[in-house]
Amino acid sequence: MFPAFPRPKVQNPFGLQLREEAALATVELAAAMRSAGKGTLILNSGFRTYNTQKALYDRTKETRGLAVAEKLSARPGHSEHQLGLAADFSARGQGCVILVCFGNTEAGRWLEENAHEYGFILRYPKGYRAITGFQYEPWHFRYVGVELATEMNTKGIKTLEEFWELESAPDYANPAG
Repeated sequence: MFPAFPRPKVQNPFGLQLREEAALATVELAAAMRSAGKGTLILNSGFRTYNTQKALYDRTKETRGLAVAEKLSARPGHSEHQLGLAADFSARGQGCVILVCFGNTEAGRWLEENAHEYGFILRYPKGYRAITGFQYEPWHFRYVGVELATEMNTKGIKTLEEFWELESAPDYANPAG
């Protein structure tokens, strides 16, 4: 489903989709962020097919090498974007699009503190690579529903691995080829 943003060409410039519940929550999140005076939310990445994820991973591997691809891009079949529940956000005019510095923008700080109220968690928080397997990505949010996101926030639990008491995922089970 395409999120029904009031300014779709600005807020969803790539015409991205999310699962229905995530799309609806994204529109509410964007409205709340704007009302709080923290900027205009932009959806930079949403649902990806297996083939799209494979092309992204392969392109990174070809241009920057395997080690960098393993750090910056999920292997196909391992990306939360393939679920339609992950969204990469930025904010108009604040810079730091899909960069670590997004966490220091007004929008990035507001999202980290408030996204749970709309069902999103910051999926790859700072300092949790050994648990999640991914570097800090302050732009990458995962829709888990308001109830779970709020419970995680209330309990101070930062990752799904910790919440569900899953084994840490610092590496893939098999090496990339």
